Amino acid sequence: MTTGTKKIAGTSTVIGLIPVFVLLAIGDYVYRTGTAVLCGVRESQARNTLSRYYTPGPGQGPFRGPGWNRWVGQDLSHWWITDVSVEEVHIKDPHRPVQIEAWWVPTAYPTRSASIIVAHGVNSSRRDFSALLTAAMLVRQGFNILLIDLRDQGGTTCQDSRHSAGQDESDDIITAARWLQDTKGIPTSKTGVHGISGGAIAAIISAAKSPTLAAFSLDSPIFDFNTAAVHEVEFQGYPGFLWRAAYWAARLRGVDLAAVSPADGVTAAGQRPIQIFHGTADSRVRYQNALDLIAHARQAGVQATLHTFDAADHIEGMLVETDRYYQMLETFFRGALGD
Repeated sequence: MTTGTKKIAGTSTVIGLIPVFVLLAIGDYVYRTGTAVLCGVRESQARNTLSRYYTPGPGQGPFRGPGWNRWVGQDLSHWWITDVSVEEVHIKDPHRPVQIEAWWVPTAYPTRSASIIVAHGVNSSRRDFSALLTAAMLVRQGFNILLIDLRDQGGTTCQDSRHSAGQDESDDIITAARWLQDTKGIPTSKTGVHGISGGAIAAIISAAKSPTLAAFSLDSPIFDFNTAAVHEVEFQGYPGFLWRAAYWAARLRGVDLAAVSPADGVTAAGQRPIQIFHGTADSRVRYQNALDLIAHARQAGVQATLHTFDAADHIEGMLVETDRYYQMLETFFRGALGD
């Protein structure tokens, strides 16, 4: 090959790679913006505590569109908890530079050890109404509660202001369970997890990482990560096909958003029970995810129950049928953790 021919070949290779570089650059932008979360507490959540909490205002709810407006100003005072002690605790991850901020609610401790870790959704905190409402239900049922802020959100350590689709957040759940065991003497066999939206992803992934956590309650989880990621990219306002570019851009940054999948968690659950809450009109995490998760659980011989909320949008079931939601939580955790 002559020198001129080599130059032409080299130039052609560079030109051929330009579209790849451009696509990766776009993918990196989608990754950085699509996974961005607020390191801190949102103004709409700042005043919320277990004793007094509110739904967010128009355009600030868990799903978009005018459908959320019906819940703005919803009276949740019936579910406020004012007669139990709440202690703010800080839990250090023994393996990573992360300190988890949480509320420990020893409803029946030490008489009763059954405890539940409540994990909020993406770009939220333990002060969100959805985490507080479900925690309040569980307190009324006599369970001890650990309400945690997942990393990069609320009061927990800010590492990079991005969520990792449950990969790192699942470690926070395991760290919280270890704290219950080491500090309170509560074994993981008496510890369950209730995850909401993004917290549900972290919860089911934690099943693959911890063989002893006892039970997994999931509100609006994803199942097939690739399909759900396409929908999420579209939800964020980008063309769905850019998901693959975003995934590989993240890999170049050393982040594997699909290292452990929800399917891995379901399979690893084994004899540990799973329950799912999901609305048929979920505009963010499509209802098909719940059906696919249940089908996979049956194939794997895992005990899993689906509670469907007709015409409910993303995590709306707890508002549409609050009493039913309460009953399903109690039945599930009472059966899994005992008294």
